[in-house]
Amino acid sequence: MAVLWLCFAISGATALALELLWARSAGLVLGQTAPTAAAVLACYFAGLAGGALAARHPGRRPIRTYGYLELGVALGALWSLAAFRAGASSAAQRWLMATEPIGGFGFVALAVLPATLCVGATLPALGCAVERGGQTGWRSGALYACNTFGSVAGVAAAGFGLPALIGVGASYGVVAITSLVLAGLALFIDRGAQPLGPVAPRADETRIGAHRTRLLVVAAGAGSLALGLEVLWVRLFAQVLHNSVYSFAAVVLVYLLALAAGAGLAAAALRRVEPRSLAGAALLGGAVASVGGLWSFVLVTDRLAYVGMRAGLGEYLVRIAGLAAACAGPAALASGVVLPALWAAWGSDVSAARPLGNLSAANTLGGIAGALATAFLGLPRLGGRGVLLAIALAYVVLADLAAPRARRWRPLGYAALLLVALADPLRAPLINLRQGETLRSVAEGASGIVSVVETEDDLQLRLDNFYVLGGRAAVSNERRLGLVPLLLHPDPRRALFIGLATGISASAGPAMHLDETTVAEVVPEVADAARAHFAAWNGGLLDRHDVRLIVDDGRRFLAATDERFDVIVSDLFVPWHAGAGSLYAREMYEAAAAHLTADGVFCQWLPLYQLTREEFDLIARTFLTVFPVTTLWRADFYPDRPVVGLVGQLVPRPLKLARIGARLERLPAWSRDALLAGPRGLVLLYAGDLGQATDLLPGDAINTDDRPLLEFTAPRLTRINAAGDKDWFTGDALASFIDAVAARRGRAPDPLDLSSADALAARRAGRALYGYALAAQRRDAAAASELEAEVRRLVPEVVAGAQSADGVGSLADARRTLIDLQSEQEQVRQQLETMERRLGELAHRQGVAP
Repeated sequence: MAVLWLCFAISGATALALELLWARSAGLVLGQTAPTAAAVLACYFAGLAGGALAARHPGRRPIRTYGYLELGVALGALWSLAAFRAGASSAAQRWLMATEPIGGFGFVALAVLPATLCVGATLPALGCAVERGGQTGWRSGALYACNTFGSVAGVAAAGFGLPALIGVGASYGVVAITSLVLAGLALFIDRGAQPLGPVAPRADETRIGAHRTRLLVVAAGAGSLALGLEVLWVRLFAQVLHNSVYSFAAVVLVYLLALAAGAGLAAAALRRVEPRSLAGAALLGGAVASVGGLWSFVLVTDRLAYVGMRAGLGEYLVRIAGLAAACAGPAALASGVVLPALWAAWGSDVSAARPLGNLSAANTLGGIAGALATAFLGLPRLGGRGVLLAIALAYVVLADLAAPRARRWRPLGYAALLLVALADPLRAPLINLRQGETLRSVAEGASGIVSVVETEDDLQLRLDNFYVLGGRAAVSNERRLGLVPLLLHPDPRRALFIGLATGISASAGPAMHLDETTVAEVVPEVADAARAHFAAWNGGLLDRHDVRLIVDDGRRFLAATDERFDVIVSDLFVPWHAGAGSLYAREMYEAAAAHLTADGVFCQWLPLYQLTREEFDLIARTFLTVFPVTTLWRADFYPDRPVVGLVGQLVPRPLKLARIGARLERLPAWSRDALLAGPRGLVLLYAGDLGQATDLLPGDAINTDDRPLLEFTAPRLTRINAAGDKDWFTGDALASFIDAVAARRGRAPDPLDLSSADALAARRAGRALYGYALAAQRRDAAAASELEAEVRRLVPEVVAGAQSADGVGSLADARRTLIDLQSEQEQVRQQLETMERRLGELAHRQGVAP
C-alpha cells in the first residue's frame, strides 16, 4: 500500500508538469495572451471535475481502475503533444483565427481533456482503495496532501528547466513514460489485492438532502475563492518581481506547498476535530489571512517597491519563496484544509469514491468560475483590492454555511468581519509612486496593471508597476526604432510593428507615408493608454485611417495571416519575462521571413542593457539560421543602456544614400530626428555585417520552441559581477565586439554596399562617438576630447544637425547630458536615488526594471 501512496505523489507531479507544458504549448498556438491562459485553466479544471464525477463508481477493483487511468494519462499526454503541434500549422492557425474565441477554446479542450479526465478520476479511485469503505476520513486528506506535495515536483521540473534541458517534446515524453510506469505498478499491485465487497451504508446516512447539498455549495465556493485568490496573488507578485519563468514557478510552488500542508494538517486534525467545525474554522482563517496577507505584502515590499535581483538567482528565488510563504502562504494553507474536512463531513456512502468525486468536482468547477471571474470580470471592474475584499467577505459567508450550529459560530464570523473591515484592503497601495511622481491613469485587466505616470520631466507608460514601456522624454530614440528599419527598405508601402507601447516607434510608418501600418499589441489597456495619453507624440497613430491595430499576440497574428509586409519590426521584449522567449525563437523568425515581400526587411531590436553576452550570442545565432543577410545596427550611443538591432533580409539590397536623403527630407516636422538629418546619420548607426562575423558568436545552440533556452537561461545569466553590478552586454564589451565585427570587412562584399569613402568615414565616426561616450563616462577628458574632434572631422554635417536640434549647444554638452541620465552605478553612486527616478527617461519599451 505504501507504493500506492508514492505512485499518487508522482501522479501529482505529472499532472502539474502537464499543466505547465500545456500552457506553454497553447501560448505558441493561440498566442501568449490572458484568454489563452484562461482557456487552458478552464479546460484543465473542467477535465478534473468530469473525471472526478465519472470515477464515483470505480468498481470492486479500484487499484486496477487507477492503473488504467494512469495509462490514459500517458496516452493523453502524447495526444496533446500531437494536437498542439498540428495546431501550429498555417492551415490550423487560419481556422483558429477565423473561429475564435470558440474555436480556440474548443481546440484546447480537444487537446487536454483526454488526459485531464483521467487525472481527475485518479483521486476517487485511489481514495476508494485507501479508505476501504464508504466513510471518508483522514486517509483521504492525507492522500490529497501526498498528491499535492508531489505536484510541487512537477512544477519544479517544468518550471525550472526541464523543457530547456531536454526539449518540450521530450518533456511530454517523460510525463508519458512516468505515467506508464505508474500504470504498470498499480496493475501489478492489483494482482495481489482483494476485490472490495459491497458496503451497506447505515440507514441514517443514506439520504442526500440539505446537508450534502450544503457541502457541495461550500466546496464549490471554497474552490472559487481559492483559485480567485491565486490569480490575485500572481498579479500582486508581478508588481514587484523580476517576473521570469523562475519567479512565477517559485510563487506557484510555494502556493502548492501551502495547500499540501493544509491538507496534511486537515488529515491530522480530523482524528480529533469534528469535520464541519474544521471546515468553518479554515474558511474564517482564509478570510483573515487573505486580507492580512495583502498588508504583509505591502509592508514587506515597502509599499510595492521593486524586489529586483541584487544577488544570484538562487538567493533571489529564496527571497521570492520567503515572500510568498509569508504573504500568500497562510490563506493557501487554510484553503488546503477545507476540502478534506468536507469529505469527512459527507458521512458514510456506498463508496468513498462518491464524496471524493462529488465534492472534488464541485470544488474544481467552482475553481474554474472563480479564476475566470477574477481575471475577466473582477479585476477590470472592481480592481485587485476590491476583488480581495469580496473574497474575504465571501469566506465569512461560506464559513457560516459550513459550520455546525451556525449560531454558535456567528460571533467568530462577526469578529472576522470586523478584522476585514478594520484592515480594509481598499486602502492598500496599487502603484508604487516615487517622490515627484503623479499618477495620471491606471487600468487593471487580465494581462496586468497599466499606468501612466508623470515624473518631474517625463510622462511614462508602465506595465505592472515597474516595467517602463516608453515615455515622452525618449521620443526621438523611440521613433528612431521605427525610422531605421523603414529607411533600410528601398520603398516600403506596408509595415507591421510587433509591440505598440506608446505608439511612438510605430508612428514612423505614417511619417514615412506608408499605405498601411499594422500594429500588434497583446495588452488592450496599453493601446487605450497610448491613444489617450501619447497621441501628441505618436501623431495620433491609433486614430488614423491608414493604421490598423491588432489586439493579439504578434507572432500568432503572423502565423494566421496570409498578408505580406515590406518591413516587420519586432520591439524590445524583456528576454527573461515568462513567455517572451518565444519572440526570439527560430520559429518566430521563420514566420516573419515567410511574410516578407521579396525585398523585405525584418528588424529585431535588442535591449543590451537587459542581455548578457551569452544571451546576445544565442539570439544572434538563432537569427542567422533564418536570415542569410544579417546586419547589426545601433539605435543610440548610450554607454550603459544601448539598443541594437538585428536586421535580416533574404537577399542583399544595396542602400541608395541619395534616395534615403530625399526620403528624410519629406518627413513631417513632428517626426524628424536630429541624428537622421541626412543619410550619413543613418550610416553612423551601422555596426557591420554580422553574417561575416559568425566566428564571434561561439557555440551552436539556438533558441527554438522545443528548446526554449533563452527563457530559462536569461534569468540565470542575469548574474552579479565582482563589482556588484549586472554583467550586461554594454560599455567596453560592446565596443570591442563592434570593433571586431568592423574588422571582418573585406571577407565578402558588404551586403548594403556601404564601402564608399563617405560611408566608411561615417562608420568610423559611429565607433568614435561610442568611444567618446565611454571616455566621458570614465571622466577621461583627454580621450573624450580627442574622440569628439574625430567625430567632428568625420561627419561634420551630423554634428551640425545635432547642435541645432532642441537647443543643444554642442556635441559635448549633448553627450554629457546623456551620461548624466544613464549612469546608475559607475558614474554617480552618491546620486543613486535621483538616478532611479529618471531611469524611465531612457527606457526603450517593454519593461525596464530599475
